[in-house]
Amino acid sequence: MAFAVWPKDAVEVTGQTQQWTSSTDHRTFCPRCGSTLFATRDQSNEIEIRLGSIDDAPSRLSPEYELWVPRREHWLSPIPGTSQFFENRDSNEI
Repeated sequence: MAFAVWPKDAVEVTGQTQQWTSSTDHRTFCPRCGSTLFATRDQSNEIEIRLGSIDDAPSRLSPEYELWVPRREHWLSPIPGTSQFFENRDSNEI
């Protein structure tokens, strides 16, 4: 899954959404089709937006890190030059 992270105050959300919470993660989705749109976390000023949910997604983004790398498909290689995290960024790096 490809997503991008921005400061929450740099993003404006329009349209109807619904949300569910798992621990400190707040997952937001479209109530019509069920598509995941974005996620936020308690104690964080960031918003993680699924790039496939943006009509006019930016195309010049470069990955800076990978999360949950133990779950990476065996046929995928690590992205060169990125930080690797075992789980979320607040967990230990690999």
